[in-house]
Amino acid sequence: MIMKEKLAQLSMCYSISLMNYKGREYCVSASEERGGEIVMVDTETKKLSKIAGLDGGVMAVIPVPEQDGVFLAIQKFYPVFDSQEAEVVCCKISGEICDVMEAEVKTVVPLPFVHRIALTGKPGVRRLIAATLCGGKDFADDWSRPGAVYEYLLNEDMQVCKTRTLLEGITKNHGMYTYEKKGGSYILISGAEGVWGIDGQCAVRKLCDEPVSDLCMYDVDGDGTDEMVCISPFHGNAMKVLKRTSQGWEAIAQEALDFGHAVWSGRCGDGVLLISCSRSGDKCTKLYRPCTAEAFGLEQMKADEGAGASNICVKEMENSVVLYAANHEQGEVARYTIM
Repeated sequence: MIMKEKLAQLSMCYSISLMNYKGREYCVSASEERGGEIVMVDTETKKLSKIAGLDGGVMAVIPVPEQDGVFLAIQKFYPVFDSQEAEVVCCKISGEICDVMEAEVKTVVPLPFVHRIALTGKPGVRRLIAATLCGGKDFADDWSRPGAVYEYLLNEDMQVCKTRTLLEGITKNHGMYTYEKKGGSYILISGAEGVWGIDGQCAVRKLCDEPVSDLCMYDVDGDGTDEMVCISPFHGNAMKVLKRTSQGWEAIAQEALDFGHAVWSGRCGDGVLLISCSRSGDKCTKLYRPCTAEAFGLEQMKADEGAGASNICVKEMENSVVLYAANHEQGEVARYTIM
């Protein structure tokens, strides 16, 4: 069973996240337009507020766990790839919830073409990991200058204390995934040249050469080892389940996409669930469940058609999954409860 709720109207909505503020949970979604709006919706009451103070072109919203109402964001990354002035900013809202929440916005680091960020470490010694889509462009389809991945050590005021380049020569970076495994926190970075893993000490190791756009890790086949669920290639036409073998990473399942833009896998009730989103063609958000009658495969169903989701945020509940989606094509922030 799938139940859809429209939470907000938001033109060209792109990024989406969950944030706690004053003891309540909010879905925060932002537009990629110049001067585009940011909305925060109480996930219980569905009361809507707007966050003012940013410039639009918001590719990511990352809450700072220990600071109420504080989040990092990428702004000024405008379509199509007009991102020379892109930067990472630290934003803070305060006071009681009202229709318009004014954010205090401070630049953390100017970083042209920054497209994905993650926050790791502990309070006071946080690390910002930032990846650039490319190193520069003369025109929209110019990929001649590769991007890079950077580490920024942040103090308690979210100011940069130290900078280090972790990885260079990555083109069309679109994937960044953080997950906990064996007591440690790991970040995966993906691009046209493959996938890299970054451990808690920011040591970098290449995992595979598969051209990957977006990705996540989960034990899809139930054998105790995580598979890589990914979109391939950049904005690609396939969702693949890659399994690590003695010969490398091999696809054990593959499903067609059209301009694939978001993917997730996790637990739903007593089974595994996979989610993919296409931004072209039927613009579908699709669900998949593994079937293992003879050989590993996936059973597919549509959760929504014409949505064209840019990004998703998924929350696992005891017997269900709650999917928050920035439905770019429909200009809406939506919530799906999947049983």
